[in-house]
This record gives sequence, structure tokens and C-alpha cells, in this order.
Amino acid sequence: MPTQPSKDPTAMATSELETAWACSRVVHDFFHHYDHWRYGRMLDLYTPDGVWHRAGAALRGHARILEELERRPRNQRVAHVVTNLRVEPATASTASATYYLTVYRHAGEIADDAAAPMAGPAMLLAGTAGLVHTAQGWKFDSQTLTRRFEAGPAR
Repeated sequence: MPTQPSKDPTAMATSELETAWACSRVVHDFFHHYDHWRYGRMLDLYTPDGVWHRAGAALRGHARILEELERRPRNQRVAHVVTNLRVEPATASTASATYYLTVYRHAGEIADDAAAPMAGPAMLLAGTAGLVHTAQGWKFDSQTLTRRFEAGPAR
């Protein structure tokens, strides 16, 4: 029986490309705001009852997410670098995303215009997300971050 050629995974309809672009902006914007302590802007990228699974906790809703964010020490510099981002539109109003986050962290006070010393990334996280289209645009309905690598002695 002859096999049918598989669909080119890069061939997407214009609407799928628009969805993929908009959802990728949500992911990138979220971590940009995270690194700049803009918690209100982060919450704008979540549905009101969305859930963020991070550090072993399920943070459901804006109030719970904000409560956890406000516990972050302010005397640090953190950068989340998003890579390998893939967005898969499912329907006209839902999509899923997978990505990696390389996290760089410097603990302690440092001037805004100074370069923070570093030995390498603090960790690598694998991210998955469910996104939904709302009247205000695309938003996270769920996001899960799982540690894949942490700084420390190699084995």
C-alpha cells in the first residue's frame, strides 16, 4: 500500500501563522516583564483563573500568582532566555506551546548599568503552556515550568 506524503510541518495557513506569532509574543513578553519586575503586565497575560505551575506549586488566579511573585527577593538580577519555542494552534481560539528557559541569576545588589558577574546559567527549565484567545487577545490559561538542569557539580 503506497504511503501518502506527510504534510510539511512548516506549511501553515495565514491564520495559524498569526496565532503562532501572537502566542509566541505572550511567552516572550511574560518573561520580559518577569525580568523587569512588572508583575501587573505579567498578570495581564493570564486568564483570571489561569494556573502557573512553578517550583512545585500550582498558582491559580491572579491573586495567588501575585502573592508568590511578591515573595521574590528584590536584591537580585535575573534573565530568562526563551529558546526552542514551538506554538501549535489547536483551534481558532486555543493553542499550546513548548519552550526552554535558560535562567541567569546574580544574587545581591548591583547597579542597573553594571554587568553582573556569572559563572553560567543557574538552570534550564522546560516550559509548556496552554493559551486561549480572549476579547483582550491571547493569554495563558496554563503554564508549567519543569527544571531540567541546575547549576552545581556535574556528575
